[in-house]
Amino acid sequence: MSDQDSGQEKTEQPTERRLRESIEQGQILSSKDLIMSVVLIAGTLQFYFIGRAFFNNMIGNFRTGLDVSGPFLRDIPLLAVLGDRFGAAVLYVLLFSIPLALTSVLVQIFFGGFHFNLMTLTPKMSRISLFGGMARMFGMHSIIELGKSIAKVIAIGSVGFWFLMTKLPEIIGLSNLPFESAIESTGDLFLLAMLFLVGAVALLGALDAFIQWRQHTQRLLMSKQELKDEHKQTEGSPEVKGRIRKMQQEIASRGSVAQVEQAQVVIVNPKRFAVALRYDFEDGTAPKVLAKGTDAIALSIREKAEAQGVPVLTIPLLARALYFTSEIGSEIHSDLYRAVATVLSFVFQAAPDADLPDVDVPETLRFDGNGRKLGASA
Repeated sequence: MSDQDSGQEKTEQPTERRLRESIEQGQILSSKDLIMSVVLIAGTLQFYFIGRAFFNNMIGNFRTGLDVSGPFLRDIPLLAVLGDRFGAAVLYVLLFSIPLALTSVLVQIFFGGFHFNLMTLTPKMSRISLFGGMARMFGMHSIIELGKSIAKVIAIGSVGFWFLMTKLPEIIGLSNLPFESAIESTGDLFLLAMLFLVGAVALLGALDAFIQWRQHTQRLLMSKQELKDEHKQTEGSPEVKGRIRKMQQEIASRGSVAQVEQAQVVIVNPKRFAVALRYDFEDGTAPKVLAKGTDAIALSIREKAEAQGVPVLTIPLLARALYFTSEIGSEIHSDLYRAVATVLSFVFQAAPDADLPDVDVPETLRFDGNGRKLGASA
């Protein structure tokens, strides 16, 4: 592609092939801030609904775990004691952590889809390149990420400072409360602080999700030249398709030469084009093309016809009209019925040395040797 083509504005939507290649290259739509904010929201909700029961069970297991005098007196192995005392605590930690892990996976599936590609795990030499690392460090993407990190620190810090200053009297008053009440009030303040902080993180996550979606969409856009190039790669260029079609026609024509012996007449032009026809009297349908070809194939058809005693008539306009409007094995064009009927009537009734009749080929079906239509005066 030339430099001019590569500089074209990218305004076209990506094709399925472009989307598939981007996934294979690891270009997957994702937002770490969005995933983190949703996970924090899920964790906060867990604390709100089951936090008290979770905390009480953890404290109970911790207190029980401190008392190991009984097992030591009964000579119980230490690992068995630890498993008995802290197994329930580990279970609670797993019950709290597993939903958060599933939440992060579901958010990614909903936002950018789930794509597992081993190519992203393969080491890349560009990652350990000094110049490549410097370019990434001071590139536009790094500057944007730095700006986002500063914005997150400022936003979350501001919300935290505001909450701390607002609740400062309550926090100071915790020292005057009984232990159980102080613990309960601390938990309430912690949940309230989490709600405010998670709200700020959620707004930043939504903003980051929009930014990531926008950047991802812009990266995948294609120029008109890229669409054309991809179409050529997948469908083939018109020139190649034309050559393939011509080769297929030649192969079909060579295979049809063997059917010339079944023909009732061969019409030529006089050497370059040859078309073999047959009319089935029992079916009463239109005449069909048994074989056709140009140049060497036309010569083979003519030689085959002469060897089998099939009449060969030189009618250039009709030969070209039949060649360019009919396919092997199909009926002739309906506008050529009268002309072909005249030829067949001559073949079946006229004497071998009779003069060829005048054959009227419609002006709309008159072609030159390249398949271009002739004028009315041709």
